[in-house]
Amino acid sequence: MSIGCLAAVVLLLSLLHLQIAPADAGDDAAALLGFKHASVAVDQRGVLVGWVNDTSSSSPCTWTGISCADGLRQGCLFRNLKKNLSGMSLAGRLSLDSLLELPPRLKSLDLSNNRFYGNLSASDHTLFRPCVLEDMDLSSNSLDGTLPSAFLASCGALEFLNISRNSLTAVGFPFPPSLRTFDLSNNQLSDAGLLNYTFTSCGHSVQYLDLSANQFAGGIPATAIAPCSKLAVLDLSSNLLSGALPADLVAAAPATMTHLSIARNNLSGDISAYEFGVRLNLAGNRFSGEIPDSLSLLCDTLVELDLSSNQLIGSLPTNFTECVSLKLLDLGSNQLSGDFVATIISGGMPKSPLHGSNLLDGDIMPDLCLSLSLPMLRKLILPNNYLSGRIPPSLSHCANLQVIDLSFNLLVGPIPAQVLQLPKLVDLVLCANSLSGEIPDMLCSNGTALETLVMSYNNFTGSIPPSIIRCVNLNWLSLASNQLTGSVPLGFSNLQKLGILQLYKNSLSGFIPEEELGRCNNLICLDLNSNYFTGTIPPQFVARGAISGKRFAFLRNEGGNICPGAGLLFEFLDIRPQRLAESQAAKFCPSARIYVGTTAYLFRSNGSMVFLDLSYNGLTGTIPASLGSMLYLHELNLGHNDLTGAIPDAFSGLKSIGALDLSHNHLNGTIPPGIGALSFLADFDVSNNNLT
Repeated sequence: MSIGCLAAVVLLLSLLHLQIAPADAGDDAAALLGFKHASVAVDQRGVLVGWVNDTSSSSPCTWTGISCADGLRQGCLFRNLKKNLSGMSLAGRLSLDSLLELPPRLKSLDLSNNRFYGNLSASDHTLFRPCVLEDMDLSSNSLDGTLPSAFLASCGALEFLNISRNSLTAVGFPFPPSLRTFDLSNNQLSDAGLLNYTFTSCGHSVQYLDLSANQFAGGIPATAIAPCSKLAVLDLSSNLLSGALPADLVAAAPATMTHLSIARNNLSGDISAYEFGVRLNLAGNRFSGEIPDSLSLLCDTLVELDLSSNQLIGSLPTNFTECVSLKLLDLGSNQLSGDFVATIISGGMPKSPLHGSNLLDGDIMPDLCLSLSLPMLRKLILPNNYLSGRIPPSLSHCANLQVIDLSFNLLVGPIPAQVLQLPKLVDLVLCANSLSGEIPDMLCSNGTALETLVMSYNNFTGSIPPSIIRCVNLNWLSLASNQLTGSVPLGFSNLQKLGILQLYKNSLSGFIPEEELGRCNNLICLDLNSNYFTGTIPPQFVARGAISGKRFAFLRNEGGNICPGAGLLFEFLDIRPQRLAESQAAKFCPSARIYVGTTAYLFRSNGSMVFLDLSYNGLTGTIPASLGSMLYLHELNLGHNDLTGAIPDAFSGLKSIGALDLSHNHLNGTIPPGIGALSFLADFDVSNNNLT
């Protein structure tokens, strides 16, 4: 290949991207090899094995991972060839000196999504030659130190700079005036001078500025974005900013701005004092007051509005019914009140989704989804309010609904069978209401998308509907604390993805179906306490699959055996812990503690159940020794049954056990000595037995 045919070279290494202008190929090869030897200590997949100084062909276009861009002259061997080697996990110490050794005509440098580490701070003797870089991406590595101002100033043509997701503590300034996109998010930046300079010097070029997830503190500069005439996106979220918003912060925003986020800071003040003219995310602060009417001025272009997790009062202004373009409205975790659902949804908005955990009251519109055009409504999330009345059957006409969460309200009456037939329904959460009647035997009759069915703490009667076994994608089923009777339906072994099964505090009877539940290989939580189950304990439960990512609240019983059960596990979305603490569920025990988190497996294969509560039933026989092989079991409660025999010596193998209750049975013999060596065991109760 002749030197003249080389118009540009592109190197892709886990998004390691080098684009160079026409140059001497030998010099380029030497520079790239210098970078390899200086900065790449680990090449796990052998991506750079072919990088050698081959005298027969000195052009780097012949190396693996190299492609020649468009514009090559006739005779070039590689034309428009590109290789994306993303995720190759290159690692090594990256210094600014090694970057400076790259080809001097380098236009594009992308080292993102690797495992490079090191301090980018320049030494005192570093000389910065002029660079022609236009794009530079060092994001998602482990770089620290300071990116020097002299280096940035030397790159007068730089338009794109992304150094997010590192551990940088400082970035020098000034920046080149050509800069268009600047992403400093997810570092450890805290310099107030940098924050002020970034705003005052963004000038007529910067269009995208992301300073989120750093450690900037104090107030937002009063003249923050006034000089930024072309700014479209500004993200200051997840910092330590405090105080009130500057009065003209949003009013002075340029006409080009489409997104402003100051979520998850410590900002405060009366929100009604501000004039808003852009799309805004104020979530997770301490703003108070009523939602201002000026927000409705955005209705022509407003797509998403997030004011959640503040201290707002009152209701959403009624002129928001004109916001026909709104797709997401999140007002959750405030103190809003009024007949919100009837007032707002009657205007035909939003299309998708609707969130609100507040003090909302009133009925859900009976003709919702019938008289209104809501074809795109996918999520109806209104937990933790004071909504009353019945669940409207018209919800079945919102055919794209995937999530319905009306938990912790004051709803009454039966569940409309039509709602259970929604074809795309994934999550149905109706716990902690006063719903009644039998659960319609229509589950998964129009599709099997259902994954979460939580109807605990209501007044349902009748039996568990046999149609439940059609819901083959179900992973969380809770029908606890109702008035259900009968036995567990045959066919539960069909539910191979079932991870959490809660049937406690009902009047269920019969044997615990060993063959059925024993084959549910994902089952990590089984709570059948306070029923009328008889027979023996199934000998083995093994979990091999995974159920992760579900948010939950666990009310742990800390009152000992005076309270039934080891604790209660709740699906937990937008429920304030204060409201949960006041609920009937939290009053099951005079001493209980609330934990919140996200479900995640502790094992990848050959695991075990994590939570098993069979207390307050009529179980007989001996305790199966096989339960002692459940290495990941945290809570085991077999108390208040009619169990006999000895405590199995195999219980010494419960290495993760934190609470073990075998009280109020007819056990005899001695306590196995190995139980005393269980380092995580905090609660142990074997009272009211015949132990010696």
